[in-house]
Amino acid sequence: MDTATANEVFAAAATASHWKRTNLGLTVLVSHDRYWYLVQLPAEERAEIIGREGIGGDEWVTARATWPQTIAMVDAAMAATRV
Repeated sequence: MDTATANEVFAAAATASHWKRTNLGLTVLVSHDRYWYLVQLPAEERAEIIGREGIGGDEWVTARATWPQTIAMVDAAMAATRV
């Protein structure tokens, strides 16, 4: 996965307000360039893209976020899941 696309997906995830708790950690689907990317926040690890969905089906793609990107996504996820 190219760095520019990954950075754009992580930036979109950092502003997402629809995070969900799963047994994998917090996850969110982010739309970018005709695909839906699944971004995951596993416990005690950096965030990562773990796949994408498109018209042709699902595809395994991966990219790991930097710590500053992860922190921004944690803030968004905590705000979205706050009760």
